[in-house]
Amino acid sequence: MSTPLQSNKTQLVYDYVMQRIIDGTFAAGESLSIAGIAEETGVSLIPTREALRRLESEGLVEFMFHRGVRVTELTIEEFREIMQTEAVLEGLAVGLAAPLLSTEDLHRAREVNHRMNEAYEAGDFTAYNQGSLEFHGILRAPCPNRRLHDMLDRGQQRVAAVRASVIGYRGEVAQRLSDEHEHLLDRIAAGAPTAEVEQLMRAHREGTIAADSEGLRRTVQQA
Repeated sequence: MSTPLQSNKTQLVYDYVMQRIIDGTFAAGESLSIAGIAEETGVSLIPTREALRRLESEGLVEFMFHRGVRVTELTIEEFREIMQTEAVLEGLAVGLAAPLLSTEDLHRAREVNHRMNEAYEAGDFTAYNQGSLEFHGILRAPCPNRRLHDMLDRGQQRVAAVRASVIGYRGEVAQRLSDEHEHLLDRIAAGAPTAEVEQLMRAHREGTIAADSEGLRRTVQQA
């Protein structure tokens, strides 16, 4: 049974590896050194291995028999399944949250969307990805269904990591996403019905899935 101290160390390693998958430092298919990660984080091998096992249970890394650990390479179909689930759940959450979003919340979301545009112009994938997490987090924050809200919050880093490791930075869809963000905010500000907001968010996510899947398919065909 893990002690509180060991659990904290495990979380430290988990966060360290997760962030490096998100920012592209650890790419899909890349081998990871357990000893190296332990040394970089200043954590012993046992909690380091526990953190990697946790990431394995979430589908982000895989232990290979007698061959160490590597970042998982997901197929187009596996990626699509994960993101389709996110689209349905987030659409519901934002639809429920929309009537509770304040003018200040919407203003903050617009500012984040503006920062995402700046990150796109600068070619900064990490800042763009983090902005996307913040934008979506603002919109679902007031969701009164706490179970749904907590589920999405726990899974958002995983979704970002999966998308980063499978797709990477897809700048060609950035402007469309920005425009969809603004339209969604406009409709929420106008008091659009819950069902409309839910559908807009779901369509936003599903459109991204389609663009990502097509881009990944072309990349695979060209390889």
